[in-house]
Amino acid sequence: MAKDKFPYSFKVTAASVVDKDQTVLVAPNEDGLKAIAKAFDLEAVHDLKAEFTLKPYRKAGLRVVGPVTATITQVCVVSLEPFESSLKLDVDRTFEAHSGKQRKIRDLNEDGEIEIDLESLDPPDVIVDGVLDLGAVICEELALSLDPFPRKPGVAFEGGDVEADDEVAEEKPSPFAALQALKDEKES
Repeated sequence: MAKDKFPYSFKVTAASVVDKDQTVLVAPNEDGLKAIAKAFDLEAVHDLKAEFTLKPYRKAGLRVVGPVTATITQVCVVSLEPFESSLKLDVDRTFEAHSGKQRKIRDLNEDGEIEIDLESLDPPDVIVDGVLDLGAVICEELALSLDPFPRKPGVAFEGGDVEADDEVAEEKPSPFAALQALKDEKES
């Protein structure tokens, strides 16, 4: 999926959040839910809501904070049965207006190699043309939280024929048994 091609869009003008927090409820309609399900290879998206608080950030930026909740149907990779699951994601991201000024790369060490401090905050994302797409934020967060190999609760993978594996293990001597035999030979 291309960076600018998200299955759902809900755009807000960054300039509308000037000096006080603003709460925005985002809930895709039926077509939006179907598009999201198709884009992320889900059987269905039954419910998806985000209650974001938009906060002013620096001069022309925004901070987006709030929960995203969803009820989805995925297909189990083991049993191939569809199953329903609920997600609750806590979003806390910052966005800045696009700047023509080059940013200093802070992740380079003295050898010029990239070093990333996992404990530090992520750098702000970019607001393009003064518009922030909250639909894209929801889609990104959802994509990052989905298990690429979903498994229905209680389903276990049973690999191979257990009896055949036991027979092979009995035929092949343990390397420690061979060492013990050498040690016993030396002592006699």
